Amino acid sequence: ARLLPSIYDLSSHLESAGIEKESGDKMNFRSVCFILERFMRVVSSKSHPVMLFLDDLQWCDNSALTLIEGILCDAIGSSCFFFVGSYRSNEVQEDHELFHLIDNLSSSGVPTTKLSLEGLTPEDLNTMISDALCMFPR
Repeated sequence: ARLLPSIYDLSSHLESAGIEKESGDKMNFRSVCFILERFMRVVSSKSHPVMLFLDDLQWCDNSALTLIEGILCDAIGSSCFFFVGSYRSNEVQEDHELFHLIDNLSSSGVPTTKLSLEGLTPEDLNTMISDALCMFPR
């Protein structure tokens, strides 16, 4: 609430009694999810879609992944929202919560695409630097 003082204006769902019970720093998780879903509905449209890129998802805890799932599975707001998440495949086990998120999104009808990227070879790096410097590769 201190980070976004007017956050309660986005939702009539949050009543003042609930606000008084919760400290300024501890809004309950469902309220945060609800407000972020509402926020995404307000700021995104077909003519102005929103794109969010999150790196290092292997470090996300279950609550952060649940929040991402809630936003992406929102039937009203998710059609104008493009999410890209990356993680290091060598730092996650097969039972990581991230894979449960991907499965849940697929089973909820959210279109997903998985890309595996490998490291650059020295030749690729030489070509990329040469292109950036407008020089012939060495």
